[in-house]
Amino acid sequence: MVERGVTGQNGEVNLDSPSLNRSSYTHKLLPYGGSLASFFGGSVDLFFIFGRIRTSAFCFMRRSSRGASERSKPKGMVRDVLIRFFICFIIGIFIGFTPFVSVDFSKNIVSKNHAFSFIKTSMGLVAKQELTNEISSTFHEPPLFQESDLVYRKLLIIVTPTYVRPFQAYHLSRLAFNLRLVPPPLLWIVVDNSSQSAETAELLRKTGLVYRHLVCMDNSTSIKDMGVRQRNVALSHIEKHHLDGIVYFADDDNIYSMDLFEQMRNIRRFGTWPVGMLAENKNKANLEGPVCNGSQVLGWHTKERSDSVQRFHVGMSGFAFNSTILWDPKRWHRPTMNPIRHLDTKVGIQGTTFVEQIVEDESQMEGLANNCSKIMVWHLHLEAPGLSYPLGWSMQKNLEVVAPLS
Repeated sequence: MVERGVTGQNGEVNLDSPSLNRSSYTHKLLPYGGSLASFFGGSVDLFFIFGRIRTSAFCFMRRSSRGASERSKPKGMVRDVLIRFFICFIIGIFIGFTPFVSVDFSKNIVSKNHAFSFIKTSMGLVAKQELTNEISSTFHEPPLFQESDLVYRKLLIIVTPTYVRPFQAYHLSRLAFNLRLVPPPLLWIVVDNSSQSAETAELLRKTGLVYRHLVCMDNSTSIKDMGVRQRNVALSHIEKHHLDGIVYFADDDNIYSMDLFEQMRNIRRFGTWPVGMLAENKNKANLEGPVCNGSQVLGWHTKERSDSVQRFHVGMSGFAFNSTILWDPKRWHRPTMNPIRHLDTKVGIQGTTFVEQIVEDESQMEGLANNCSKIMVWHLHLEAPGLSYPLGWSMQKNLEVVAPLS
């Protein structure tokens, strides 16, 4: 129990006794170690402060009430009102500090109890050390992610034109599984032909990838390659929304290596690599792409004759570029402000006509794929001509074919 006063001979309690030994009084009470104690002087006791405040307030109240009955002048009444207001103001200030005082006081009690257990037994020392280790490990635990562990990756913008055909679901599903293995961030822009296929939309929702499903509404019959218009729809979308990343035209019927997508993120302006192509008759393979010395592009592998009109012998799957070239021409010192789009030219030279709008010569290119010596993209002709598209990618009835089990 905390002693609050000194008891006299007649059993009365003197709240403000001049004979009170302050050193013994403070010794018997728990010292107050909070921020308020440091303000009054480290060893001042909490109950001693509130006791003196209460005693002073009590004396002031008695004197003011006694003086109010004896004085009748208005000047004395105003002074009494000011004195009472000042007393209430001081009491309100200390009451406002009460929550902070209670927190600091409880911490002091805990620290004192641990100090006593430390002195009495050696087991208390072990308990105190364990508690200190737990508290230090709680408040000094390193964060889950360090700044050094954060790796900046460029956004990959994969553009895939598609159309309704028997193997569409197979090609899109295979490409989707490949893209899911690529570390984020990645945006897959799929451009449908004429209308948004319900089967394609359902497949994209199940991939778990960040995608945008666009539609090319140009139904002109004079177009030589519908993929040209579909890619232009994606380029317009990237330019309109100022998407910042690396753009790559990935056809759904190609086969890709995972190393390709990782190396794309190192492209500054324009990167290129060789592409393996299986001939339509399936009896040989051709190689198309750059010849490099390190990352410097020196020439081109080509299957065409030397008098070909192509400036850059590169296919649509053999390059990628920075998307800011589309919507920030001043940064790249482009000679014209015209939008960069695919041209509806002869099939086979669409790649070079597009690349000529991005770079001036080979000095602005970067060779990838281990000095352009590794094939990371294969273009295979796997489409079966003459097959009809099954509605909903499912057969309504069994095929009328009898196969012997032998």
